[in-house]
This record gives sequence, C-alpha cells and structure tokens, in this order.
Amino acid sequence: MTTLLQRCQLLEAKIKALALANRGADEQRLVQQRTQEWRDRHERLTVLRSRTASLTLAAADAATIATKRAALRLSAGTVRDRLKESDDDIEALTRDAAWTRLLKTSEGLAEDLEAAGRAAWRAHLDQLGSLEDPTAVGQRAPPTPQNVEALRDYRQAHAAYASLARLTMPRTAEDLAQLAMHVAACRSAFGRITFDLPQDVKRFYEEVHAGTATLAHVTPAVLEWLVEHGYLDRFSVRSAGR
Repeated sequence: MTTLLQRCQLLEAKIKALALANRGADEQRLVQQRTQEWRDRHERLTVLRSRTASLTLAAADAATIATKRAALRLSAGTVRDRLKESDDDIEALTRDAAWTRLLKTSEGLAEDLEAAGRAAWRAHLDQLGSLEDPTAVGQRAPPTPQNVEALRDYRQAHAAYASLARLTMPRTAEDLAQLAMHVAACRSAFGRITFDLPQDVKRFYEEVHAGTATLAHVTPAVLEWLVEHGYLDRFSVRSAGR
C-alpha cells in the first residue's frame, strides 16, 4: 500500500514535471515571438533594399541611411552579446532594453529608406521629363493617316509608361529600364505627329474624321498635298444618295 509520504513524493514529482513543461512552453512562446518580431522587420528591410538598390538616393538621404545602418549593426551586435552572456536566455532578452532599441532602430531605418526611395523615384521621373497626355495630343493633332498611326503608338507607349510612373518605387531594376524604353517610344511616336498642316488640308481631314467630307473639301491645295504624300489612293468616292 502506498504511504502518504510516497503519495506526496509522487505528487511533488508531477508538479515539478508540470512546472518544467510550462516553463518550456513559455520559453518556446517567447522564442517564437522574438523571432517573428525580428523576421517582420528584417523582411521589410530586405524588400526595401532590393527596391531602392537601382535608385540614386539624394546625398543627404544616403548619409542618413548609412548612419542608421551602422546603428543597426551596433544594436544587433549588442543583442547578440547579451544572448551569449545569458546563455541564450530568451526571457532575459525580453526584459532587456537592448531588444527594444534593436526593433526601433530597424523600424527607423526602414522608414528612412522608404522615404528616400520614394523621393529618389520621383526625382528620376522628373529627370526623364514630362509627357503630354494622349487625349490632349489627339485633340491637337489633325487626323491624318500618319498622325492616327503615330497617335496609336503614342497612346500604347504612354499607357505602359503611366503604369510604371504610378508606382511609389520601382519593384526591380527592370522597371527603370522599361520606363526609359517607354519614354523613348513616346517621344519617337510624338515626333511622327504633324500638327501644322495647310488650313485646307486640316479642314479636309476634320471633315473626313467627322464623316461629313464632300468633294467640295478637296480643294486644289488638298489634292496637291494628298498626291505629294501618297494618300490619294486611301480615299474612295461615293454618292451621298447611296
């Protein structure tokens, strides 16, 4: 028969085992919390470093980022040393102000890097120069065959350009290359658009575009211009009564 002492000893052993298990669970929870805290900040910095790598940061911003990075390395080294001193006691790290400083330093660097990246991206867009809205270009350009084709190319290239220009920052270096390509395509298409036409020719194309052109609009000047540019065969004559 089990004595009272033996029963108490068994109960004490169970209590110790339970306390040890609880302690292990608490430590595991703390490890998971600290790991997730650092992983979130590290991942944000990694993404921002990748997105800003191809940009030229302003000198003042670059100096600030360098200082913040040095501070982060120092803070991370302090936390690492504290962990060694406490035999990797994660609970001691949780109580240590060095861990809070590390997180805040990382967050500060991320905020500054994001702000610097946004500013550098805007400066890059400004450096490339502005492009006129396709609708405004279309309103100014007489609807000649050449202009219609060039304007179509301009709209397509401008849409691709605008899609990238709306980004707060480039996603990769490829975005900068694509942006330059689309800007060049826009300017090439714009250069093929003729805005200054003889008044009779301009009026003729406006009437053609509106579907109200008649032979009366084909003045000698218009006929000469169509022949000169090889556009005469692009038109057919139909009776208004058909």
